[in-house]
Amino acid sequence: MPSPRTDGRITRSKLPYRESMSTWLRRQTKAGAARAGIMVSRLDEESRRYIAVNHNDSVPLPAGAEDFLRRDNPRLVELEAAYDALAIPAAAHTQWRPSFLRKNLAMSWFRGDNAYVWQIRQLGRATRLRMYLAMLDVLERDDLRLAEKLEEDGLFGAWTFEFGDRPSVSRDLLDSINEINYLDDQMGLTSIDELRVLDIGAGYGRLAHRMSAGLPNLAAYDCIDGVATSTFLCEYYTRFRQVPESVRVIRLDRHEELGERYDVAVNIHSFSECSIDAIRWWLDRIAERQIPWLLIVPNTPDELRSTELDGSMLPFRQDVLDRGYELVDTRPIHQSDELRELIDLHDQFYLFRRTGI
Repeated sequence: MPSPRTDGRITRSKLPYRESMSTWLRRQTKAGAARAGIMVSRLDEESRRYIAVNHNDSVPLPAGAEDFLRRDNPRLVELEAAYDALAIPAAAHTQWRPSFLRKNLAMSWFRGDNAYVWQIRQLGRATRLRMYLAMLDVLERDDLRLAEKLEEDGLFGAWTFEFGDRPSVSRDLLDSINEINYLDDQMGLTSIDELRVLDIGAGYGRLAHRMSAGLPNLAAYDCIDGVATSTFLCEYYTRFRQVPESVRVIRLDRHEELGERYDVAVNIHSFSECSIDAIRWWLDRIAERQIPWLLIVPNTPDELRSTELDGSMLPFRQDVLDRGYELVDTRPIHQSDELRELIDLHDQFYLFRRTGI
């Protein structure tokens, strides 16, 4: 078996345990295509129904949403101009460029199947069944009983699923329940007095909404994103959900307004869509605050990798370690080996802790 390379390229020895080269290549191709908005799967009749539209419009938009959530909204136009004027790596995009957003995001239906979460395209065949299996896997570890506290209303295009007498679930809800329980299990999230969270690449504010509703010990939750559209949607969504004042949406051009102290920084699915320079810039912001914990969930299932303009994907795990962090845990987000094979979602948790604390 070949030895690992030092240039960051994939070799057989770096493949996940018990996974063949052909299986790994097939999964990598599907994952990369899904990130680009391309579905690679043989679709059954059920899946064609979901893929026919990119959002679920069975729940009407709230009053005024369609008029406000427009690309020509003056607030969004102002944010875009401010971000474009920045001379920092976090404002230079390799994936989330205007053409990508126009193709992969319907503004009013931002919780649908789109660039924020390819919730249907990634599931492909037997969507409903695989969502059911994902639910079983997540709820098995829901020690905080968040499924009893948090609700899914299907607003803004979210695909929802009902199973028996259970409340509706969605990728938004299940991912949030899973992430919060994981952090609590690993670092005692709920036992930290005056918990302070920094969400880098916060998107439309999914985790901010869920964590502020589920954790009474949350004292501060700051959302920041390098994409102006995300900041615009996050401002709207957190305001619509009436999150507590402890949740702030920080503009990228005002990143110096971030707090001086946080207990944990989280990055869900966004570093994988940034350049290595942007990732290093964000890691510097984390390191200079000496944040004790850092959770990264990449889109790349085999390793922490960037997305460069030329399409290459550079490893950045060492960049995290070089800033004073050690990897203390990594595991699949779906932890049942049997169910994960059927769900066919292979994202990983990567949890780092600052050394010397």
